[in-house]
Amino acid sequence: MKEPRGITILLFALCILLAVLLLLHPSLPGFFPSTHRSPSVSLLYASAGSLPQLLNTGQIDAFLIWEPVVSNAELSGIGKRIAVPSDLPPPGKWDNAAINVLVLRGDITETYPEHSALLSALTTAAIDRTNEDPDLAKSITAKWVFGTGPILTPQGTLDPLAVENRSFENMVFTADAEPPYSDLVQSAIDSTYGTSTIYDPMAWVDSDVTDRALVFLNGTDVPRVGPVIPTLNIGYIPSSDNYAPVYVMVKDSQYFCDRYSFCIVPDDPALSRPVSCTLFVNDTPAAHVNLIMGQSGGGIMTTIGQKAIDGAYVGSFPAELQIALGNPALMIQSINTGGSGLVVANGSTLRNWDDFVGWVKIRSAAGKPVVIATVQSSIQEDMVREACAYENITVILYGTD
Repeated sequence: MKEPRGITILLFALCILLAVLLLLHPSLPGFFPSTHRSPSVSLLYASAGSLPQLLNTGQIDAFLIWEPVVSNAELSGIGKRIAVPSDLPPPGKWDNAAINVLVLRGDITETYPEHSALLSALTTAAIDRTNEDPDLAKSITAKWVFGTGPILTPQGTLDPLAVENRSFENMVFTADAEPPYSDLVQSAIDSTYGTSTIYDPMAWVDSDVTDRALVFLNGTDVPRVGPVIPTLNIGYIPSSDNYAPVYVMVKDSQYFCDRYSFCIVPDDPALSRPVSCTLFVNDTPAAHVNLIMGQSGGGIMTTIGQKAIDGAYVGSFPAELQIALGNPALMIQSINTGGSGLVVANGSTLRNWDDFVGWVKIRSAAGKPVVIATVQSSIQEDMVREACAYENITVILYGTD
């Protein structure tokens, strides 16, 4: 009777040993399906211009970025757009949200209130001009962003104007949108200052500037600029169509000179992308305006904080984030809503955001998280993070998982 009992004990011990070996084996995650793995995506930071190539070579699975990179990727056959900001959760979050804004340093609006109001007035007037004559705006933007030659792509060449025709369908230019609340900005405030007070992005909007700009536009008052001619350095991202009104403001300057008696004129009108300009009021120079090119909103806002530039046209998220952390800038007004897109490979069967979420869950369960790329500290990064958080998808920085 003792012998069978000994065999049973031996078999039980062998089972325990086998179980331990399986648990320690490096191939175990692939041995058993991981149905309990929480969904996640890997977020890769990259420059806007490199995203189509990264997608085309299979180094990433998707990207979320501004126009015209989205339309360029579509028309070149590299990718397809499956979602725009208004498609992304939380529901309604981005429908009428200010995606890009004009910001100025606080000391600039205090020292040069008339010049600040003139810059705001011209921005609003240029938005109106862009909406009134989109064909003119497309032509100016095509030359500003791409130059005068065809666009080279892995599939051949593209006509810049064809890209702009597609791009402009995805943008709404408006001076009246409000900067959106951001959970990420709130988290930065809480972790930095230890407060649980919910911030209001409108508290960082200088309405005094826009109020003064309005009277210039409707002709109820005229600008009062003194003999001092300041130099204003204004940053922006030259690869983005979201700033089309800025390009129109400069390249179609005679329209604004004739209609409003104030305008920003390029010092060299022959350039398709001017840098040095002059602000005129009644044909008299009132300020030198330099348009300073940058690569990301976060970098531009940092430069404002260092007082190397005086203001910028940037995404509302990097503006809010850095203002929350002490950057001495104020938001003046919106420029546009929309203007971004989520892009996947052209051969993908995905059609919309819901398809994308389902794909993320399948890939996560298989231990192969989707790699999505965008520009660091951009409003597009905020969109990725907030949309994923809403869907209970964890965002992990690429290379740290």
